[in-house]
Amino acid sequence: MEKKSFQEAFEMINVPKEDVINAIRNGRDRAYLNERKKSIKKILWSTAAATILVSSSFISPSLSKVMAEVPLLGNVYTTFNDTIGRSLESKSLITELNKSASFNGIDVSITNAYYDGGVVGVTFNVKGNMKVEKNGKLVGFYQIFDGKDDKSDSKELVYMEPSENGYVGHIQLSYPQTQLPSNTTFPLEFNRIGEQEGSWKFDVPIKQLPYVIKKVDKESIQDIAGVKVHFDSVIKGKASTAINYTATFPVEGRNDQVRLEIYDDKGKKINISKDGIDLETFKLNDKIVVKGRSIIPESLDGKTSYIEVHPKVALSERSQFVGLNEPMPVNIKASRQDLFVQIDKISVNNNKNLRVDFQVNKGVKKDWNFEFFKDFARTDVILVKKTEKDIYKEPINHSLETVNKDGLRFRSTFDISKLNDFSLNNYVIRVNMGSLSSNIPVELDDVRIDLNELPN
Repeated sequence: MEKKSFQEAFEMINVPKEDVINAIRNGRDRAYLNERKKSIKKILWSTAAATILVSSSFISPSLSKVMAEVPLLGNVYTTFNDTIGRSLESKSLITELNKSASFNGIDVSITNAYYDGGVVGVTFNVKGNMKVEKNGKLVGFYQIFDGKDDKSDSKELVYMEPSENGYVGHIQLSYPQTQLPSNTTFPLEFNRIGEQEGSWKFDVPIKQLPYVIKKVDKESIQDIAGVKVHFDSVIKGKASTAINYTATFPVEGRNDQVRLEIYDDKGKKINISKDGIDLETFKLNDKIVVKGRSIIPESLDGKTSYIEVHPKVALSERSQFVGLNEPMPVNIKASRQDLFVQIDKISVNNNKNLRVDFQVNKGVKKDWNFEFFKDFARTDVILVKKTEKDIYKEPINHSLETVNKDGLRFRSTFDISKLNDFSLNNYVIRVNMGSLSSNIPVELDDVRIDLNELPN
């Protein structure tokens, strides 16, 4: 659509323009964040939400209570659910800072920082004339190390809470390097505060707290998928534990993601706050090598004699396409694991509706519930124009019917009555196998790491 016609159409729509602008801005930011991992459409891991944002939820106590409590350092770490920060603050191991930057009437001040093992934490205050969201949140957008794509989670949104003199914010992340210097500066730049775009730039000084790093030499392999995870070391910080590993993937698995489950010597699951952190990626011969790290937000000293690591890998898969004139049934299989979609029948009713009958994964649920597969059937088996098959647009209007719940059989009916160019030759069914493979990872053999062998 040309600029003039878009503007004319926009002015005819009776919607709050500020809301539209905010939605566009936030959508742009989120698209920017997802660019690095765009091949993996969606990951439903419970740990995937624990990214650099740390706290994307907003607790709404009375404003007076928040204003009274947030300025206290310990309460900042409580507010943002940072167990590492709380533990270090209780031991007086937080570094106080006073670094400020101003732009267009908005002041940002870095107030505290810590650097424990592989984890960095920063708290900051924001003051000025800022427009907040309707729910009371103030949202910012920042980048680390100039937003370089080779740094994991280098661009993120951050949510701030009201305080006595403005707003308080908190960032926690894995130090994005394989080497951990004892003293360094951490490049941090805010690009937007509320609706105000600008540049609030800092080199945050951080000093590494005493830590122990112990070499580990254990690995797990999954031959069919062509993936290997070698466990390199364990970093024992004052209030955190980091697992360093090297993952090897085939070239087509450039966007594969390692996920770990960790259990103690009593079989109790240990919480991982940050998982699948990519520190370094390079090509070696015909393989992709990723140096990665996972963070446990606590010291394990005296809590368990060993950890049992269950490595999994979410594989990246390309979408596959089925022509509407192809002989049925058509079987679609993921390239490196046993995941399937079978298109049983495609039929057209009076050029008004196109019906697709299909089965997901041969009816095998693999520990997932029915609703997960129903959501996949609704959103990832889609009618698209052949010339636009690799472009993700708003899906063609359709309804989904469950034909056989136990067998994971579904029927999608697409409304083609408004598609002036529809024919069986220029539309195809797109099956997003990446959505299945990213959510149903391949499992590798467990690895046991004896912590008693690690020095205190």
